[in-house]
Amino acid sequence: MLLFLSPVNALNDGAYLISRSTSYVNPLTGKTEDGGENIALGDSMVGNIVEGQLLLEQTGGKYYITVGLGLASNVSNVRFKVMTSSGAMSSVSATKTGSSSANGDTVNHYRIQVSSLDIYISPIMYVSPMGRDVQFFIKPNISSAISGTGVYNSQMIPQSQAPTTSTENQSSTTTQSSTPTQKTQEETTPEAVENTEASQATVGTITKESLMENATGLSNHLINSKGKVDTKLKLTTKNIKKKNKKEQKASSHYSLWIIGVLGVIVVGGVVYVKKIKK
Repeated sequence: MLLFLSPVNALNDGAYLISRSTSYVNPLTGKTEDGGENIALGDSMVGNIVEGQLLLEQTGGKYYITVGLGLASNVSNVRFKVMTSSGAMSSVSATKTGSSSANGDTVNHYRIQVSSLDIYISPIMYVSPMGRDVQFFIKPNISSAISGTGVYNSQMIPQSQAPTTSTENQSSTTTQSSTPTQKTQEETTPEAVENTEASQATVGTITKESLMENATGLSNHLINSKGKVDTKLKLTTKNIKKKNKKEQKASSHYSLWIIGVLGVIVVGGVVYVKKIKK
């Protein structure tokens, strides 16, 4: 009973996050409401299934508390009761306002209206692995209240406002971040063109002689008339021209020699034929 005698801090209208404590047994009787006997296991399960913070909404003398209950894939038929300081419990309706994630499962959010902040909230749910209903208790810690909504959707703050502000911020951020990028591209593109033109100009000044200046190795020398590498004749344009002239002269001399030989053969043949006829 002393738990209900602690003073409750006065709060202004608004949305607050508050801490909580949990208990598998009824804090007034010390016994379980669902007939369970493994209290240690029940306390552990309850501590893990209830979200660490509750959402408190206060407006015009009315109080709303949103509870997050996890392991949603293993529970069903969730309902709520509220226990007063006299120990009397009454059923209250709950509205599902959203969900989040924790411990690899879904955490469903349930909002209930209470007449006082000095109460115990008692969820009841069917737990599939246990094959029965489980009932436990949650005590809101009003003295820990801090402004905010956390993972919850506040019914007092229009949800359309937050996304609009967020979208505007994102749009502004995108615009600011994209502008320098476009400017950078505009600034660097002319430089790239200049570099390209400079590269093309450099390539235009390269000659065959400059490419052969530092050539080394046998493959960079000419082949002489005997079919062997002539290390004295480096593979340069000048030597190539000289070699071509020599080959052309030699070829012309060779051609004249062949023509002379053929002429002698033809004349000799004619003389031979005349002798035979006589």
